[in-house]
Amino acid sequence: MLADVVAPVGYAVRGGALATDLRRYKSERCDAAEAALAAARLRALLSGFLAGHGAEVWRAAGMPAGPSAVAVVPSGQGRPGAHPLARLVGDCVGLPLVRLSLRPGEIHTRGVNPGWVQVHTPVAGGGILVVDDTWVSGGSAQSTAAALKLAGACRVAIMVLGRHVNPDDPRSAAFRHAAGKEFSAWCPPGPGPFVLRAGQ
Repeated sequence: MLADVVAPVGYAVRGGALATDLRRYKSERCDAAEAALAAARLRALLSGFLAGHGAEVWRAAGMPAGPSAVAVVPSGQGRPGAHPLARLVGDCVGLPLVRLSLRPGEIHTRGVNPGWVQVHTPVAGGGILVVDDTWVSGGSAQSTAAALKLAGACRVAIMVLGRHVNPDDPRSAAFRHAAGKEFSAWCPPGPGPFVLRAGQ
């Protein structure tokens, strides 16, 4: 039931530029101009990744013709109205949007819980691109992927704008070493070695 492939667009290193943009673009406490600039940078990042690496991600997910629709992971914060990520993705992807919502009363922790997400758009037989802004445990994105598969989607590819990295965590040592001095602003050069298939 998990996604067939997960492709991080960049590493959102705590305190770094990408992590800051991911916080600002949707913050109601942030100055509107700053939020708009952050959203513009994220839009450019996603558009560039799709143009340069989308076909590789689709092949890895088993949908060489590309996805038939796109879905945005619902916000667990109970945000009213459209999530800013949905607008951002809509500007980058010319695909129909799968309408999702949170199931009232369903508890979601960092694990995978497909019952957390309700799918309101027919997806049977389709290949779906799921976009999330930040990946910490992956539970929200994978719960969304599982809900889509239970609703009939045959393939799901997840793209996440920023894979959260805490530079103080000893487990981040390999990432720090690979990126060198530019770790706080580093994005992977492409999805090749960073694409995770289900079960990895």
